[in-house]
Amino acid sequence: MSDKAAVVKAHDVATRLYVELVARHAHVTDGSVKMAVSAEQLAQLSLRLAEVFALAEAAAIAGKMPVKDFKLDGNDIASWSKPA
Repeated sequence: MSDKAAVVKAHDVATRLYVELVARHAHVTDGSVKMAVSAEQLAQLSLRLAEVFALAEAAAIAGKMPVKDFKLDGNDIASWSKPA
């Protein structure tokens, strides 16, 4: 994934998180909207959560990549053929 695509994806995740957090913390009454948490704090939290999500996703993807520097020794193969 290119850097630009990663930034767009992180922004999309942050936006979705922000919308969800605002929806959960906003109390709408007749003629007013009240939030116990400031919108700025929710935006900062959304960006941090999106960053952590991107790092966790990258780690998970890296864990699925093929191992390229695996060294197989003759003793390893011999141990596979020994009866248990």
